[in-house]
Amino acid sequence: MKKSVKTKLALLLTLILTVPAIAKADWGGWYDGNTSNTWYGDDAYQGKITADGIGRYEYRPENDSFYCFLESSSSQKSQDFVIIEDSILGKPVTELLYIMMDDDPFYTVSSKGFYVPDSVTDLDLFVFWDADFQNVYLSKALTKIPKCAFTGCKNVKQLQLPDKLKKINEEAFSYCTNLKQIKIPEKVTIIEKKAFENCKNLTKIYLPASVKTIEKNVFTSCDKLTIYCEKDSYAYKYAKKNKIKTKLLSNKTVKATQITNLPKSITVGTHESYLLFPFIEPFYATNQKLAYISDDPSIAEVNQNGKVEGKKKGTTTITVMTTDGSHLQEKVKVTVNQGKTSINPYFSLYQLLKGTTEFNVDAMLYNRNEKATYQIESSDSSIATAKIENGTLKVTAKKQGNAVFVVTEKKGKTKNEIGSFPISVDTNKKF
Repeated sequence: MKKSVKTKLALLLTLILTVPAIAKADWGGWYDGNTSNTWYGDDAYQGKITADGIGRYEYRPENDSFYCFLESSSSQKSQDFVIIEDSILGKPVTELLYIMMDDDPFYTVSSKGFYVPDSVTDLDLFVFWDADFQNVYLSKALTKIPKCAFTGCKNVKQLQLPDKLKKINEEAFSYCTNLKQIKIPEKVTIIEKKAFENCKNLTKIYLPASVKTIEKNVFTSCDKLTIYCEKDSYAYKYAKKNKIKTKLLSNKTVKATQITNLPKSITVGTHESYLLFPFIEPFYATNQKLAYISDDPSIAEVNQNGKVEGKKKGTTTITVMTTDGSHLQEKVKVTVNQGKTSINPYFSLYQLLKGTTEFNVDAMLYNRNEKATYQIESSDSSIATAKIENGTLKVTAKKQGNAVFVVTEKKGKTKNEIGSFPISVDTNKKF
């Protein structure tokens, strides 16, 4: 028997209100999809912000930032791309952690690619253990790959490590059985034990002269491996001692000869993202940085990490170029279609004052259907109510407390629940 909307609302509100407090911080306010409209107050409690298919974001007052917790759950569905936001409510997302849910030991959401933004400075232990993605973009701010971070990522064949990396911890890439080649950045000094254990298809690894320590069993069962390195380097001596094949390189600059792993064309929805994961050949080329340009950013934008965002319906081209003077480039045709109607996953209203406040409905509803009508039901109408009129979201705050709004779309006889978002009312706020 299906639960009624009121029952769902009651359950959702119970979950929110029974969550232990994460922090009492000198920060708070509301967020309507535009960080410039975020209001910052004092002595405001900020709890969790959930993100479907990812997990949740939590505010941490000790460093005035958000942490992202990946949650493994049997209810999660496969999706094309998993993208961690670089900021929430105007605050940076600085750490990526893993938490077990539903007694499921691993983060198993299947995807083509995973995006860790440059705001993230730290990854947790085991963060991607057994993750089922094919590609990953890693933050440029990372200085280490933690223990077992990528253990068992069987679908990853190649990845680019950030230039600031200094250390690869034990078992970091162990049992990545389809990993084929990887370049270790020039600032790495230590590779801990079993870092690449049982990477059975690893055939090529570049180890720079900066590496001064390679611990025991780093390449156990990597029987196809050739180490690319400079003569008389620590890596060269290690390879000879452990009877691993080597290919000697000079310390001269190596330019790119090819850009690989790019599709000829992609399709993305409005308010949706697509991730590009190009690689440079040879894999040990000195400068791995690529530049991205969209012919028409009003149709599709692209950042300098390869994240494409659909803006409006149409077709444009993204050009990917090398930056090492080799003058190589590849073009990707981008078609942007109308995306699915959905709630902005980070839309939330905190510390509303008593009275009616108006917001642009498109900040809350992505890809709103002009031919449909939308209804908003409150979990507690004595605290707050809301309605949509002429493209405006009108929220009426009545008394102090927390509530959840559930948004429903109606087209003809078809009624579909789009999603929900939390609000809080603070009638004691002083200015």
